[in-house]
Amino acid sequence: MKVCRTLMLWCALGLFVGLAGWTGIAAAAETLPAGGGQNLKEMPVLTGTVWQTMTANEKVAFVWGIGHVVTVEWQAAQMRPELKQNDVAAKLAEGLVGMSMNDIVSGIDGYYRDNPDDLEAPVMEVIWDEMVTPKIKTGVGNVPLK
Repeated sequence: MKVCRTLMLWCALGLFVGLAGWTGIAAAAETLPAGGGQNLKEMPVLTGTVWQTMTANEKVAFVWGIGHVVTVEWQAAQMRPELKQNDVAAKLAEGLVGMSMNDIVSGIDGYYRDNPDDLEAPVMEVIWDEMVTPKIKTGVGNVPLK
């Protein structure tokens, strides 16, 4: 049983890394200037400018990837209690509980639609500030929220 769970976790992690790498490369290639003004060894930050050009399936894949990270962290904490902590993944899980992937995508779309001057805001910042923070009692490491 434990071997099956561990295998599932590794498969999910592999899927996430594969999707993240594929979409990250595609997004980076679309947003880099011709002269290569960005260090290709850095993870590109997904902003509203790129988000608005993505297809619905690409948006869901991004949210799905976030969900896999949270799920892997949660599963690891269930197997090894010493890993339980109030990290970013735990707070994402707490704040996004009950929301479907389409709800999250719609929320991000709505934010950028309602805030066209904030298109350079990272998508993860929008998720955190608009969806997670209003639903959690304390922040990462149980630090009180402002």
